[in-house]
Parts: sequence; structure tokens; C-alpha cells
Amino acid sequence: MSWHRLSSGHEVEDELDLCIEKETRDEIIKSITKNKDESVKKLTECGLEKMGFLEVQEDIRFKFACSRKYMIDGITDLLENRKCTDLQIKVGDRTFNCHLPILQESSNYFLQFKRLDVVTLNTDVVTPRGFQMAYHWITHKNTKLARKHIVEIYLTASHLDMTELNAHIWSRLDNPELLNGLEAFKLYLECLPFNASVLQDLMLGRIHKYFLLAVATQEYLDLEPNHVCQMLGHINMCVNSEMEMFMSGVRWLFYDWPKRKKFAVRIMQAIRFNLMPSWYITGLKTPQSDAEFQELLNIPEVKSMIDLGLSYAITHNFLEPTSPLQEPLHMQKPLERQWVYHADTRHHHRCECSKWRYPTFEVFNEYLHSIIAAGHRYVPSLEYVKPGQMMECCQEAFEKKSLNK
Repeated sequence: MSWHRLSSGHEVEDELDLCIEKETRDEIIKSITKNKDESVKKLTECGLEKMGFLEVQEDIRFKFACSRKYMIDGITDLLENRKCTDLQIKVGDRTFNCHLPILQESSNYFLQFKRLDVVTLNTDVVTPRGFQMAYHWITHKNTKLARKHIVEIYLTASHLDMTELNAHIWSRLDNPELLNGLEAFKLYLECLPFNASVLQDLMLGRIHKYFLLAVATQEYLDLEPNHVCQMLGHINMCVNSEMEMFMSGVRWLFYDWPKRKKFAVRIMQAIRFNLMPSWYITGLKTPQSDAEFQELLNIPEVKSMIDLGLSYAITHNFLEPTSPLQEPLHMQKPLERQWVYHADTRHHHRCECSKWRYPTFEVFNEYLHSIIAAGHRYVPSLEYVKPGQMMECCQEAFEKKSLNK
């Protein structure tokens, strides 16, 4: 190995072992040395944008490793099978594992909660079965509401302010094809054990022509006194006359007269005696062959109601509608029922008609038996009474009597 001194004064080690030609070696030495007057050129700065790396305008689209259907099925499985839940709902002795975000999406009631572990619901309004069925409906896409237990679902949806479920329930309740008068009576009965006064009153108003069919049932006989009064006092109940309403009250009382006679005054207060014809009220003031019926009519408060009804029926015939005596004599006509008739029912005919039969309690019971026998054919056979309308045979009998006066 030897050393060479360059013209610049630097010493360069010469590797004797390297087989490099002299010309090549001189070029290398020349490239790494510079003269005193030479300067190192600086690199000009250059940004990415100037170099051509522009910002991407389109959104980057990611391709997931699993399909969309796989993800939807997975989320559905979490919801329907209540996996990875974050909240417990306690209703009575039942506990339900739920997803709070799902409840908040479906119920305004749960919007007040942010993060918690347990919510206890009032069993006076929400039942375990009602909550279970409501939660199942909101977490299962194709679930249809069953008719059974719909009152409990309604109470849950109302209390928890479940807007969509409530709308779905009312779309069924407001559909006359799905809810006729008989179904309304059934729903009314289902409401009684619960605090569902709004739905209960609504169903009462929809019984209509099914009223006497309901009166013929065991369920009617098992009602509490206040519920009987509600039915007898409702304006939308369809009967042929107030006499049928009176007999409906008597039927409930006589089912267990010894225990129910204490409710007689209360039940009779729902009857509008001033809608009865004078000839019928006069008949109530005569001695009765049935001991229980006579005992009912002998109750002082009931006798007073009958007397007022008779006074109205007689006086009303002699007073003009605009008479100043209407108010002091309490002669304002009460609201009438929904009057209906059946041509084959004898006590639905006018008293002048030869087909007419006096409506005793026995006659009323015979009518109820015919209703039971007719079943679903009974209601379509009823017709609403139009103002001034009479059956043809009754019209002829009435005109004949008028001519003979």
C-alpha cells in the first residue's frame, strides 16, 4: 500500500489490491475533489403538489371482508336474541335484557336515560307480558300483533310513549272490519282488570247493535255494578225501547237478587223512565205477580223514579215544545238511545197492532233466548228506526184506531 499526495494537498490511500485502471482511478479522485473556487450547488425545495401528488377528489371506497347481508344478519341476531345487551328492564318479578339504543329509538319514555343498568317499570300500568310483546314487536321485523292480550300491549305502548306501535294498534282498533260490536264488548271486558279507562270508554261506545247480545251472555251477569251502570247509561246502546234497557237492568239484579238488591237504586238510576210510554209506566204501578219484581218496584227511590217518569210522560203530551213550563217542570226530553227494531219480534210492534205483545220480564227473556239461538245472524236482522217510521202492519192499526176515535 502506498500514499499519493494530490495537488489539493489531500493524501489518498492507494489500495494496491484493487484492480482499477489508472484512468478510472483518476476520474474518481477528480469527482471527490474540488478546486478552491468551486462551490457546492444547493438543492431547490419542491413540495408534493409541485411534484404531481395532488389531493384525491373522490371518496375512498372500502371493501369489507364480509358481505352486507352478513352484517345485517349479525345485527339482527344481536337484537332478536338479545345478545350484548346493556340494560335490564324489571317489570314485577320479571327481568328483561334489552338494548337501550333500541328502546330510545322506539320509545320517548327512555330518552330521559343516558347510561344506566336497570329500569323498573310500574306494574299498575305495564304488565310483564305487555312489555315482552311490545319489545318483541320492535325488535322483530315481520312480527304481527295478535288480537290476544292487545290491551296489555296497548297499555305498554301508551305508558312508554311508543309512537309507531301506538299507531299500529289504533289502525287495528279503528278498523270496523276487524273490530265489530261483539269484539268491542270483549275488549271492554278485557279492559276491566286494568287501568285502561280511555280504551274502556271507547269500546263501550262501539257495542251498538250488539248490546242485547251482550246482555244475553254470562259475562254480562258477572259484571260489577258500576260496569252495569256504565252500559245501561250509555247513549250508543241499541234497543227497541227504554223498556228493554229497564229489563236488562232487572236481568242483572235478579241473577242474584238477595245479594244484589242493595244495588237496585244505583242500577235503576241508569234507566230513563221518562223515555217510556205512559201505558207501560202505569203498568209498573200495578201489583205484580212476581214477588221479586214487586219488591224491586216497592223500593221508595225506585217508586219515585217511576212516578217522575209517569209525570213526564203525561205532562209532556200537553205541553208545547216552546212552553215556558218546560224548564220549571223539568220537562226537557232526555237524550234518546239508538232505536232499532226486528219485524219478527212481537213487542217491537206498536201496542195498537194485533202482533204486539206486552213486554213482561218473561217476554224479554224469551227474546234473549231467540238472540242466543240466532247467534251471528241476530245483528244483521236489526234495522235502525227512522223518525216517524212504523212497520206496515203497525201503520195500518194506528190509522184504523185514529179513525175510530
